[in-house]
Amino acid sequence: MSNEFFLDILQDSLRSSKVVVIFVEEMLCSEDISSRDIKGTPYLNLHEGLLTERVRYFPAVRNPYKSLKQIFANHNTNVFHVSNMDKLKMYDSRNSHYYIYFEDTLNETRIETLRRHDLIIKEIYHAVRNYATGPVLGFYTGKNNPMLGKETKVLPLKRNIISSDTGVSVESNDALFHFVGVYSSSAKRQSRFSQAPVVADERLTRRHLSTKVAYTDFELEFNFSFKKDGWIIDDVALLEGGEEVGRTRMCAGAPWEHSYVCGEPLVIINLRDGSAVTISFYQIQAFRRSGRSYDDDTIFPEWDFRRGNNNSKGFGPGVNCGPYFTSTIIASLFVTSVCFGIMVVGVTALMNCVTNDRYDDPQGKPLSIGAEVAG
Repeated sequence: MSNEFFLDILQDSLRSSKVVVIFVEEMLCSEDISSRDIKGTPYLNLHEGLLTERVRYFPAVRNPYKSLKQIFANHNTNVFHVSNMDKLKMYDSRNSHYYIYFEDTLNETRIETLRRHDLIIKEIYHAVRNYATGPVLGFYTGKNNPMLGKETKVLPLKRNIISSDTGVSVESNDALFHFVGVYSSSAKRQSRFSQAPVVADERLTRRHLSTKVAYTDFELEFNFSFKKDGWIIDDVALLEGGEEVGRTRMCAGAPWEHSYVCGEPLVIINLRDGSAVTISFYQIQAFRRSGRSYDDDTIFPEWDFRRGNNNSKGFGPGVNCGPYFTSTIIASLFVTSVCFGIMVVGVTALMNCVTNDRYDDPQGKPLSIGAEVAG
């Protein structure tokens, strides 16, 4: 199971349960789970839960403890270290989740230790259920896997580059990007990037997508949100050496099977040195997975991670960022308003002109001219 699936499960459990209890072993691997002695499996209660379909086993999740800490924060009031259930008072209605760490000080075998932990899990889980006013969900995992060697470095995802005279395009598994005029500028210099970027990393959950597009000197991380009727670009982050140094909020998007097109420059300010990365023109589209329901609140749905009806792997109809007002239209309206204002001032001044009649006397005798015709 990938981390994306596991993060979906954690987010659903956060919404669907009243209390989440996380039981953490210092070391845990598949050999511990499959171990047995003359009494059988050490996980008697968890095994019964599997048979009654109240427990589910998620194999081969990379760093599950790290994923749990991303969703469920641990602090002093919700962390407990236990070796048995004697005088354990832990439930507090103000906490929505708890961390239970096992302490092993007894002289016992590994299987006996796991059997004692299995009993503690059962007792704590039922004790919390007696106090909680809603559903209770538990997770059992380990901090580290003793059988796991050095972590393999993940290579960049394979890119599908589409050359173009007007820019570069790059495609990931779940999105398509087209950039024109990408450059970095500071107070003293300006560098233009014409090379094709690389999709360095991509993380997908049921309602969110994060795609890193890497250039030589920096990375751009595009964060998407998925809705029932379309997708949204929440923001774009600028990273240097894996560290975020700037972020620009966008909150723009398009319906499914449509792309987002914008001729207005996208500027991300580098807060570290005051420089900026600018994309003069860009077109972006996120793809929908077939069979996925983005408004389904049920826990553990049947996910389908196949791409939707977009076999051409090209951009759909474009939704422009300024369909009614662009920089050209606004400039034209401004110039027109200035010219119209000058004309209005001229006409007003002309209408206010006063005739030169100060030498006329309204009380005087009117001037009469007589004409005499000869013959």
